Amino acid sequence: MKKSLLPVFLLSAGLFSACTMTGPGNLRVHEALLYGGTQERIVWVYGSLTGGAGGSLKLGGQTAELRAQVEDAVAVPGTLSVNGKATYRQPTSGITAPLNVTRRANGSFDVVTPGGLSAVYYTDGQTWSKLGGLSGTVGASSVNGLQSAGQLTAEEAGVLSKALLGQGPLAVGVLSAVPAADAPLDVEPKPGEYLQTALYVLPNVATVAAQIPAASALNPTPSSPTPLPTGARVNFTELASGSQSGVTEAGVTVAATPADAAALYAQAYSRQTGAPTAPDPGNATIVGIFLGQRTTGGYGVSVIGASVSGGTLTLVAQVRAPKPGSITTQAITSPWTIVRVDGKYQNVQVVDERGQPLR
Repeated sequence: MKKSLLPVFLLSAGLFSACTMTGPGNLRVHEALLYGGTQERIVWVYGSLTGGAGGSLKLGGQTAELRAQVEDAVAVPGTLSVNGKATYRQPTSGITAPLNVTRRANGSFDVVTPGGLSAVYYTDGQTWSKLGGLSGTVGASSVNGLQSAGQLTAEEAGVLSKALLGQGPLAVGVLSAVPAADAPLDVEPKPGEYLQTALYVLPNVATVAAQIPAASALNPTPSSPTPLPTGARVNFTELASGSQSGVTEAGVTVAATPADAAALYAQAYSRQTGAPTAPDPGNATIVGIFLGQRTTGGYGVSVIGASVSGGTLTLVAQVRAPKPGSITTQAITSPWTIVRVDGKYQNVQVVDERGQPLR
């Protein structure tokens, strides 16, 4: 299945072949080559047109019409529209994943890469960070999007950063070299500058909390938890979250024993290599909340409250969804979160912020 950050525009050959650019020496071509969760070649064409008239050039053997730039989320100053669109698009080739990232609850990251990257960026869907290393456990510092990534200009980095926000947690690796299959396009007339930046988009980066010791390690002979009064608030801790579970239908899983917890983690991580070991619930209850399968990125779930009444545990969940018209990674996701709640419960219900059963 072809993945796309924005709808791909199919170029029409032979358009306005008689038009020419004035001063082709000021023609510049910049590319962002996206791989992984988004497979697309995004090409910005810079230049000027005589008297505001149209022009043309050949990109990859096809003749394309050049006009004044149009209003678009990825348009940048100084560029021209190509066949009525802000950029020229083509799918990129498939490559082997060069990056695996897991975020820890303390803000550090576990990074695995065979090499070939010059930098790694991370967004939680709202802000951007730049990782402090390319392998092992590393820290991160706050940055203004993908600034300084490859050969992107500040404006190009800015529009790409905004385009990738709001899709949940993802990492972006900057490839040191452009894959051979995506060499520069043939351009006529020859541009004065041709820049390429290759980025690998890794969606659905999971967050894993520090392991909680088993009750026996904290207290060899733990006593039964003190019953909470009706309607009392309950302490809870997020243990892990992600967007690629093996659960395709929305639901809630309750784990009270080590075996239950292991089965829950197997559901959440879909038995992927490197999944963390499930903690022993001890005197607590571990609850997994699954949103089921979604057709794009941008979805997520988190617990924002917990209370008990009449022996029933109620968790209040906040569900995130893409805003209308937002740009999303075109990949099937299955968002989830796992929390540890103080006390033992068999009856658990999950509601949204309005108190309605979670769907």
